[in-house]
Amino acid sequence: MKNIIENLGALLGADNVISLSNKPAEYQFLPDRINNADREVIAVVTPSNLDELQKLLVSSTDKSYSLFNLLSPGEINTAPIPEKGPIVVIDLKKLNSIIEVNTKAAYALIEPGVSYAQLNQYLETNNIPFIVDFDKNSTQSVSGGISNRSYGYTPYGDHLMMQCGMEVMLASGRLIRTGMGAMPDSESWQLFKYGFGPYVDGTFTQSSLGIITKVGIWLMPKAPAYKPFALQLPNEAAMNQAVEIMRGMKINMLVPNTVTVASAQSDALQFSNDKLEKVGNNDEAAKKHQLGTWNMYGALYNMPANVDFLWQAINSAFGQIEGVKFLTQEATASNPVWAQREMKMDGKFNAINPHLAGYSSINVHFASPIDGEDAVKMDELLQKVSNPAELNIISQFALTWRTMMNQLQILYPTGNAEKLTQARQLAKQLIDDFSAQGYPTCLVDADMQEAVDAVSLDGLKTLKKRVKKALDPQSVFG
Repeated sequence: MKNIIENLGALLGADNVISLSNKPAEYQFLPDRINNADREVIAVVTPSNLDELQKLLVSSTDKSYSLFNLLSPGEINTAPIPEKGPIVVIDLKKLNSIIEVNTKAAYALIEPGVSYAQLNQYLETNNIPFIVDFDKNSTQSVSGGISNRSYGYTPYGDHLMMQCGMEVMLASGRLIRTGMGAMPDSESWQLFKYGFGPYVDGTFTQSSLGIITKVGIWLMPKAPAYKPFALQLPNEAAMNQAVEIMRGMKINMLVPNTVTVASAQSDALQFSNDKLEKVGNNDEAAKKHQLGTWNMYGALYNMPANVDFLWQAINSAFGQIEGVKFLTQEATASNPVWAQREMKMDGKFNAINPHLAGYSSINVHFASPIDGEDAVKMDELLQKVSNPAELNIISQFALTWRTMMNQLQILYPTGNAEKLTQARQLAKQLIDDFSAQGYPTCLVDADMQEAVDAVSLDGLKTLKKRVKKALDPQSVFG
């Protein structure tokens, strides 16, 4: 191990190599989530430029270690972890240039180290009226959010859909550009995402087939009128009905953002100031935090007259639900949880429960139709799962174009090996249970991918292995 670190230091400079034996706090989550009997993360490298990254990849083709690309700070990512042996993690945080923000065509071209906060600050400093859609927090990498296929909460919430054009470094060290960037003298690299021929951008998301070094992203102009709303729903039947009504509004794009549905307990775990053990059951959380038993969050973005018209449709459609209570933006002043939800839909960085700082999570998302009965059934699966350690689970439904995702975060105290093992067991059981009922996994953390592979069909698994062999024949990325 010492020789590997010394050789990396000679190749990239000692300032660009961090030994995990020194237990740096910034990277302590890596051994927690990666190390097992067969593999061990030994170092993190932080290349300063593409030449150094290329040197690293080329020199690693005949080495005894594998490389793993860290997509966002503090997150294990969704790319597969090398199965065996020493692992060197690549952190591209130093490649953090905002190369271009095009105000005419509303896009940005950025490097992988650019965070949502950095991009947002650039827009504010230069008085550019665009919104930065984000998923979890401001420190996340924009490129990492795209690579993980995460979802935010504005109409531009589908991050991969809003991506346009990539530059990727393959395992061989070769740089390629996708889409129209592959054409000579092209001025539409960030304008037409599909390019000519096979569309390959998705190949480099949730995968270990290359490293994104530049990525284009479409930016949302601030709408002339914006009206967020919350529907507080008194029971499961009302939640079922609300999801049924919202399906048509999503398909017809009347409500264009990622609509979320969450129980009072999950909202309190995320956005209150309560200690997690004090949140209580769903009824207790609803009463304490002025929430519905279930809560649906959406927003309208359009010209003022159109927003007024659409709001009448919202009132008419959802007003038929017995016991429903409407909240609008004015109510955020007296409802802190609703205030944090509203900020996310406006592209503003919200606060989370401060007591979550001592916790990490295993993340797994399941896909279903936008269907009220499916929402009820998935919640029943979650409530029935064996959870002897009584780990807290944050759960929400995210309604996108045609899909409803049940997004779960299984919480465990950071650094607690026993609780992490229990969280993994719980995640595997959920993957098995949901898959058996026809709710497939659409996102899972890297260290849980074997559980998904175990319930996947062979055809796609075989294809992925063939693509892997073609793009990384010497297993640079494991």
